[in-house]
Amino acid sequence: MRILLIDRDPTELSGIRWFLQTYFPGDIVVEICTAISEAAESIQQFEPEVILLNIDLISNNRLTKLYQLLQKHSGTIFAITTEPLFKNAMKAIELQVAHLFVKPIDLEILKQKLATISIHTAKEKKAYTPDTDETFYYKLFLDSETSSLDTDMHFAMIEPEHPETLNKLYNWIQQTPIYQHMKIYPLSDGIVCLFQIHDMKTVEKDVRTLMNEWRLTNNSSLNVGIYDYTPATLKNLYTLTKRALHQSFYEGFGHIFYATRQLETQPFDPLLTPEEQQLLIKSLEDGNLEEIKAFLYRLSNEGIYYEQDDLRIHLTSVLAQIRRFMLKYKLHEKAVIEQNYRQLFHLIIEHPILYTILNGIIAFTQTLIALARHARMEKKADYVELALEIIEQQFQDSSLSLPFVAYKLGISPNYLSTIFSKKQGLPFKRSLQQIRIQNATKMLVETDFAISEIALLNGFDDPNYFIKIFKQQIGTTPNRYRKT
Repeated sequence: MRILLIDRDPTELSGIRWFLQTYFPGDIVVEICTAISEAAESIQQFEPEVILLNIDLISNNRLTKLYQLLQKHSGTIFAITTEPLFKNAMKAIELQVAHLFVKPIDLEILKQKLATISIHTAKEKKAYTPDTDETFYYKLFLDSETSSLDTDMHFAMIEPEHPETLNKLYNWIQQTPIYQHMKIYPLSDGIVCLFQIHDMKTVEKDVRTLMNEWRLTNNSSLNVGIYDYTPATLKNLYTLTKRALHQSFYEGFGHIFYATRQLETQPFDPLLTPEEQQLLIKSLEDGNLEEIKAFLYRLSNEGIYYEQDDLRIHLTSVLAQIRRFMLKYKLHEKAVIEQNYRQLFHLIIEHPILYTILNGIIAFTQTLIALARHARMEKKADYVELALEIIEQQFQDSSLSLPFVAYKLGISPNYLSTIFSKKQGLPFKRSLQQIRIQNATKMLVETDFAISEIALLNGFDDPNYFIKIFKQQIGTTPNRYRKT
């Protein structure tokens, strides 16, 4: 295979050439052109089967020799762009490029695209005509009656469970007996199938056969979207079927999704409430993995669906609480844990399946709980911060005490008293009273509760003792504070 690389950056082109020659030893010859003024001559002399071209360098003038050569090129053109601007995308469409890469080029995708070309047989090349494949891809961008699908065709889209198997899936489908009454067109993330049969039941049967055979032979699943609505333009068929396939976020793989059966999503506040934040932190501190599972799995209740973006925001809020837990136990200082945390963030943002994301969070928190337990045993945790968190959560409980908090942390009361006073500059009891009085001042201003009731709600069983401590810290009585 002869490949011509056209770009101004000789260093980058040399790297691409090295990569291709490494992964396709003996199968390809690669030439480089770094001057756009010489590109036309290079194409004529080298006669490449594949051109990898920086489309930013191409002028909009269709009368140039280079532009005309590219339009007449019988091989494959891959385009590169520094910025995915609309004008560059339009150039790519007009030149009917097979794929538009955005710098830096994903070399693995380039390798897959070239592998697809290299296995084409002479018979397949002969069967290719501008009236079939080129017309199909061109119609994907149009929204007019001229781009409508033949009424004898049924439209379906296939997405593999593992994106890296797309090339393999494309070639596998061509070898199946069903292929004789089906046209297939590869896309960047799926495969479009046009069934040349009238009966929808037969289409469904063929689709299920494909799914079952692929699962048996490749140990992975497919999702298939079928357009089952009124005739429409190819662009609309693609858009509605693709939207149906988005349901895989909730359902996983191994399903058929129909364009007429779109999910209805429920309203959902993606941000965690203070109560939810406390629940997560308490579950992590207690090592209660079942509580965390219940909190997360409520997002995937059968029959209830929330918007993907809201769910991803919600889960990043969960991750923020997990981060707090990591910092308190200094778990972020472990390189592997920090790396896993960052990978989990990308999983939440990018992974196409909700269930996989939830399981990833659960597995990570399970690891953190075990590490935190070990840190407590080795006394490496920031016990003062942990004690303050317990105080903030339970200061309303009048029985909250230094021995109780020390017991929760797994250390001795004397040790906690020493490190607490050293770090905070106040004894444990005085800090607890400050938090209780601070919350009481808010309640005096924001509520009409009686003084005695406010005392009870802030951990003081004796209202008179509450008034005494309040006056010591604030300088006046609760009643006068409320009035002023």
